[in-house]
Amino acid sequence: MRALIALALALTAAYAIRAPGHWGGARLDDFFGQWVYDAVAVIGMLLCAWRAITVEVERAVWSLIAVGFFFQVAGNEVYSGWYSSSTAPYPSPADALWLAFYVPMTAALALRIRAAGGAHGVVILDILIAIGALGSISAAFVVDAIVAGGSSSTPALLASLAYPVADLMLAALVLHLAAAGGWRLGRTTTLLAVCFLYWAATDTVYAYQTLQETYRGGGLLDLGWVAPFALFGVAAWMRPEPAVVRQTPGLRALAVPAGFAVVALVMVVYSATAEVTVVSLALAAGALVGVIARFVMTYRSYLIVLEATAQEATTDALTNLGNRRALGTDLEAATASGDDGLLLLFDLNGFKRYNDAFGHPAGDALLQRLGGCLRDAVGTAGTAYRMGGDEFCVLLRADAGERAVSAAGAALSERGDGFVISASQGRAAIPAEATSAAEALRIADQRMYQHKRSAHGAAGEQATHALLRVLAERHPDVGDHSNGVADLAETVARHMGCDDERAREVRAGAELHDIGKAAIPDAILSKPGPLHAGEWAFMRRHTLIGERIVASAHALTNVAKLVRSSHERWDGAGYPDGLAGEAIPLGARIIFVCDAFDAMLADRPYSAGLGFEPALAELEHCAGSQFDPRVVAAFVAVSHLRAASPLDDIATTPATP
Repeated sequence: MRALIALALALTAAYAIRAPGHWGGARLDDFFGQWVYDAVAVIGMLLCAWRAITVEVERAVWSLIAVGFFFQVAGNEVYSGWYSSSTAPYPSPADALWLAFYVPMTAALALRIRAAGGAHGVVILDILIAIGALGSISAAFVVDAIVAGGSSSTPALLASLAYPVADLMLAALVLHLAAAGGWRLGRTTTLLAVCFLYWAATDTVYAYQTLQETYRGGGLLDLGWVAPFALFGVAAWMRPEPAVVRQTPGLRALAVPAGFAVVALVMVVYSATAEVTVVSLALAAGALVGVIARFVMTYRSYLIVLEATAQEATTDALTNLGNRRALGTDLEAATASGDDGLLLLFDLNGFKRYNDAFGHPAGDALLQRLGGCLRDAVGTAGTAYRMGGDEFCVLLRADAGERAVSAAGAALSERGDGFVISASQGRAAIPAEATSAAEALRIADQRMYQHKRSAHGAAGEQATHALLRVLAERHPDVGDHSNGVADLAETVARHMGCDDERAREVRAGAELHDIGKAAIPDAILSKPGPLHAGEWAFMRRHTLIGERIVASAHALTNVAKLVRSSHERWDGAGYPDGLAGEAIPLGARIIFVCDAFDAMLADRPYSAGLGFEPALAELEHCAGSQFDPRVVAAFVAVSHLRAASPLDDIATTPATP
């Protein structure tokens, strides 16, 4: 195949070198005009047929091109075999074969256009603009000359007109293909387009020169038939690729139609200085009208895209509710107007566990359902928004009433096998409580988290009481020990500056730090003597068991972490993770100190408990190795205060950080 391509290109180059000066004279005219011409045509036909046979991609396109070349070769043979240039009638059977060439070529281009994505309004308009501009030139310089030079024979006139009309149709299809791809083609398609346009231009000029009796065979014009045969063969050899190279529309999509508009404008100006046909002027004017329509369509598309972009910028993609930006705009307008309204902020409870259990796609589907339910529940009483994540917001009119508030909260609830979704709520009245959007959001957010903490705390207290009941039933002594440790731990936590929520978590951790011992055999827990190594290894698992038990209650997730680390040492020699220093949660360090102090006071089957002061002295002795020195100092201070003050007074008097 490469050898055939090289031969075709070499013959074409020789034809191009000889053509300007007819080098070799009449002796080589027949050789180049018939043998070289036919050889390149046959090679091009064979290469296209080879491509259709051996490559499945676009087999129909290349088969049609090969058939078109067959008609050209057959026409050449009929013309050179039956006639001489002086005796050939016009039109002849050869002209019928040459005109038949356009049928399969048109079909091939149509298939290419279909593969490129077909046509739509802008593409068709671009084609009409190009046809108007090119048709105006053709009508002014070719068609007009054909008609004016005219033949007494109607078949001759029709044949003469058929060539430029067919060529114009071929050019229109090539331009259609280019427009469908945003005026950017692949390498193979670009080469095919160049060949088609070169061929069309050659045919049009040939028809004009024939009627003007200026055509001379074997010249450079004939290269317009020889070269495409070779270039089609090169295109058949190239690697298959998409008909068009898709890309984001840019200036190229407007530059080409604008170029044809300039051509049409030149023809209109030319018509003012030279006599042209009405058809030419009409085509040029039509092209300019098409350009105006094209830019109107482009501007309209721009407005549609701009509107869609603005819509996307204020719409949550998942739920189609308004997003944070939309809420900010509407809330600013609501606070600026001074009209009464109500801002509701919701945060879903249980959504993280739902995501972990069922996966993020299921979580997205849940958010979509809840968002739709919220929109329906709010209805015309206000507007619903999704702030992001699992946060939703509603802006209600003042006359919406509590029924709308309750409906919005209920819409963000769902229950199923293994999950319960609810929503914590915060509200802010506008303008009674907030006169700006930022203030309204701050108040609603603060109240929402207060609601969430209270609901979370209530659920945590219920779970804690249930677990303590289990522990008390299993090991009453362990339960009493845990209560004592919890009192101490909460007092120390508050003395060290922990807020109410963290102090409650520390107390719950202290209450439940031994819950894992419910899984330890009584023989180990109540053994009268020291435990051996295997028993100690088994005993040390109770913090991990306790973490798993406590973590099963979602409200106690943070408490479970304290239970796990409640036996970690400051020097890293503790268990189960060997954490050291500040890496141990503060609450766990507090629990560890309080647990150790309470254990030192208690009598054991194998030893008597220490007194109050010796136990404090032991804590101070182990500070910096076993215990956090800062926690020990706080514990000692609290212990001395407890001897002289009520517990409640101590708990509400934090130490200076």
